[in-house]
Amino acid sequence: MGHIRFDNDDDDMNVTQAPQPSTYAPAGPPGTLKLPVCCGSARVDFNFNNPCYVFRVLTSASGDLISASVSNNTVKLYQPSGPLLSLVGELRGHTGTITDLSFCSTSQPHTVVSSSTDGTIVVWDVRSAQPVERYEVRGQEVFSHSSLEHVLAAGTTGEVLFWDRRSGKPLAKLDDTHAEDVTQVRFHSSGRIISGSTDGLIAVHDVSKSFNDDDVFQAAINISNSVEEFGMYGHDGGRLWVRTGTETVHLWEWLRATSEEVAGGDMQFADFQAARDTASQACAASSAANLLPQVDYLVGCHYDNPTNQLFLLSGHNDGAVAFVPILEQPGPQGNMVAAAMACPVMALSGGHSSIVRSVHCMGEGVSGPLCVSGGEDALVCMWTLDQELANAGAADAAGGELPSGLAASGRSQQRMSPGPDRQHVQERIGGKKKRPSPY
Repeated sequence: MGHIRFDNDDDDMNVTQAPQPSTYAPAGPPGTLKLPVCCGSARVDFNFNNPCYVFRVLTSASGDLISASVSNNTVKLYQPSGPLLSLVGELRGHTGTITDLSFCSTSQPHTVVSSSTDGTIVVWDVRSAQPVERYEVRGQEVFSHSSLEHVLAAGTTGEVLFWDRRSGKPLAKLDDTHAEDVTQVRFHSSGRIISGSTDGLIAVHDVSKSFNDDDVFQAAINISNSVEEFGMYGHDGGRLWVRTGTETVHLWEWLRATSEEVAGGDMQFADFQAARDTASQACAASSAANLLPQVDYLVGCHYDNPTNQLFLLSGHNDGAVAFVPILEQPGPQGNMVAAAMACPVMALSGGHSSIVRSVHCMGEGVSGPLCVSGGEDALVCMWTLDQELANAGAADAAGGELPSGLAASGRSQQRMSPGPDRQHVQERIGGKKKRPSPY
């Protein structure tokens, strides 16, 4: 993901500040709040009789292609050109909900992978919008996938399955760890694979040399909650953020936990049991309070590699999203021992009118696009801190009719072409709203 640059990056990195325990916020005084502009947006569907919404948005490594998985079982492909998002393709073939989406490695820049509850994983060539590889799990739903070189992995009910992409044949399966749906699988560059499940277990296996269950299991942590999403972060990808079904947030030093050279312990160093409340406190103590009077749901996390900073993306039902820094406290042995939330440093507002499902950062934003987002208002939005690009977007929106498939950008123009209403009745857990799961 791209680096988000802030005016006081260098100064902030030199400040020694001991974060408070993970149950408190904010952990520092509010600073200047960055407000990127929605310079362009595109509707994923114009059929108001059958409204749909966006599950996930991603950009290619080069940033010249944006993919969006949509609730009508398709993947939309957009090309950013200045402030415009041009629809350049549509991937059709799944008959069930798309549960995961990824671009292949830089050696295959023209391929996108999607998995679905229809029991398939499909590798698409975006130039022809046709499938080039297809893997099927009969009688099961596929909830997640990940690939490393020629190996493809998928999470199903109680199993992690592997295929050799060179031959298209199954390689192995891990079926002794999880008892329920494996909602997330992700490869680390070392050949380890991390899996998370609705059974509350997150497991690490090293499949770089073998697929034998007894040989490859390395570590596990039980967070006693359904794993909805996780991501590796840190310069070596050695830390893990986890978002659960009740929107608690956990941080884990999984790479240290699997190292024979490090003293034992599960290395979980933060447990935000009331993450939305804590993020709400952080927003209320900043100039983002008027944009996010409360945090209704969590979008996920973004890691900024150059500054080694993790952000919790916190959303309001009306479409605003705040970037809330998570400040980590190292202990005497170099491992992290605690974390706290600080006041948000940036907020996206004025693009979406409903729940935002996904945000993906793609650059610094000061000289081009910053990130893209997708939501339940059927919009894919592109954001920037570049005033020139923002002005170009405003000029295009005011210039009259836009090309087919494009919606006007900006606050006032956005209201001219509203998306469908929220598609789901909000579930309540402990009396609080919870974002519905995509599957």
